[in-house]
Amino acid sequence: AICFLTPFFRWNIDTSVEDRTHFEEGIHFVTTTSLYDTMYSFFAILLGSVVTDDHTMSDRDRVRFMASGKVVNLLATFAVARIGLEVFEKENISKFRVFVLILSTIVCFMFIVAQYMVIRPGRGFNWKTLGYRRKHSDHNSTADSRKLKQKKLKLWRVIAELWSLDNFRAWIGMEMLLECQSNFVGSFLKTFVDRLVFDAGVSRDTCDWLLSSIRPLRDVAGILCYIPIRQRGYRKVYTAMFVLNFTLSGFCLLFGSPSSTTMIISFMVIHSVATGAVLSAGFHLAMSDMVLEMKTKHASEQRFDEPSLAGMFMGANALLCKPMDALLPFVAASFLGDYDFSAAESSDGTRLVLFRLLVVPPLVFSIVQIWSWRRYNLHPERTKVMREKLDSLHNSVNPLEEDVP
Repeated sequence: AICFLTPFFRWNIDTSVEDRTHFEEGIHFVTTTSLYDTMYSFFAILLGSVVTDDHTMSDRDRVRFMASGKVVNLLATFAVARIGLEVFEKENISKFRVFVLILSTIVCFMFIVAQYMVIRPGRGFNWKTLGYRRKHSDHNSTADSRKLKQKKLKLWRVIAELWSLDNFRAWIGMEMLLECQSNFVGSFLKTFVDRLVFDAGVSRDTCDWLLSSIRPLRDVAGILCYIPIRQRGYRKVYTAMFVLNFTLSGFCLLFGSPSSTTMIISFMVIHSVATGAVLSAGFHLAMSDMVLEMKTKHASEQRFDEPSLAGMFMGANALLCKPMDALLPFVAASFLGDYDFSAAESSDGTRLVLFRLLVVPPLVFSIVQIWSWRRYNLHPERTKVMREKLDSLHNSVNPLEEDVP
């Protein structure tokens, strides 16, 4: 919450020196946004781990949970954005600071209550101690309970465990390319629209509508995406998305050109919306199944004292996939370095390079993704068997329950 507030509360700056003012404002902006982005990613991993670590949830329960969360998030985001844009003035953000302060306080309170509801389900809340009493179940004895508490994660062992899973390797091979192309199109979307659509004669109002509508469409498509996921499973939905991207890219490359404005607009909308929707809808479902596979492996080896690796799966995913985000921007900078972007209108060479940067990466990436994703075999039938096996292994051990204050 503090990191969320800091970008809106600047320290006192000496405005008499213009260069110093710009420098200090830049330092404040970079520092505060970096802190917020770091904490946002940290809490996103924590909250995602709550779902991925619960192997008692069925695939249908996870889909229902994730879909309802996206609906609430979409409505809350829209309400906060509209209030912020309609009520407050850009020239004076004092009242807006009060608004974000109240908003962060409400969110903190809701997060604390929700966190305790998740950790201590079905128990009474104690306002004085902010704690609960619950039954604590162990697998063998009090000694094993102490052993479980003393168990620590060892980095190299965790890396070896993750890499030993064929499904995790197949996931990383697919996901790093998917995030790379999705983030690249999102970052360069305005450049593509300005140079390939606006310079082709499309009005600025139409271009602005195009830029502003893609994200809401992607959010709505992400919610609707859970319908085929419930019916067919996310594994097949991912495959369908790869085939769609390959078909669209190949069609545009064979029959399109930088002057094919309608085709370019259609490609940008369909590709951005479909890729973003599947990326957001399937991520936590796949993480949940890979955590379930790891838990089943540990239980089969009688390693009941192993700490959960749910957060490590998501952290390893970010560690391996985030560096790939720089690949396509680096390629774009290499190809566009010889062209002048300061000109009022793009040259034919610039438009050709941008057109190829738009359609070629999805074509190439889709081939690699289809090959990598074919090795991923966590389908609903198999995860159901693993869930039953894990429950059976846990039930075969006589638990010792004790009250923990």
